[in-house]
Amino acid sequence: MKLIRGPRPLAIRVFAAAFLSAALLRLVRGLGDLPLAQLVYALHLPWDGWNRDWTIVALSAEFTIALIPLAWIYLFAAPFARWLVLGFGALRLAFLDPAALAGALLVAVAMASLLTPQAARWFARTPQPGEEDGPAVFE
Repeated sequence: MKLIRGPRPLAIRVFAAAFLSAALLRLVRGLGDLPLAQLVYALHLPWDGWNRDWTIVALSAEFTIALIPLAWIYLFAAPFARWLVLGFGALRLAFLDPAALAGALLVAVAMASLLTPQAARWFARTPQPGEEDGPAVFE
């Protein structure tokens, strides 16, 4: 993957802002009420070792994992990351918890911005001269 240079379309900037905001909101909400986050993890992930430390590690890991497709889309215009975000975002919205409505709305905005014509042009972008993928040719 090559780093894409130049300005990002508005749709990609909206996606990045909404997706990052949703991930930060989840992290801050979880860190703000660690006993509740610990309970949620204990209910969804069968392991009897959940404590405050492991809950903080899990929340931090979720945040870091959310940054990976964000970087793929924003920095590299990777089309597979678009579908990855759309798929997991649809799953999140399908199992919507009313307490997480603000985060779900941000995810919905992020998903919608990936389906705009601007985003389609971003993912279909052809490399500029000097940005070709693959090994250099030596004569």
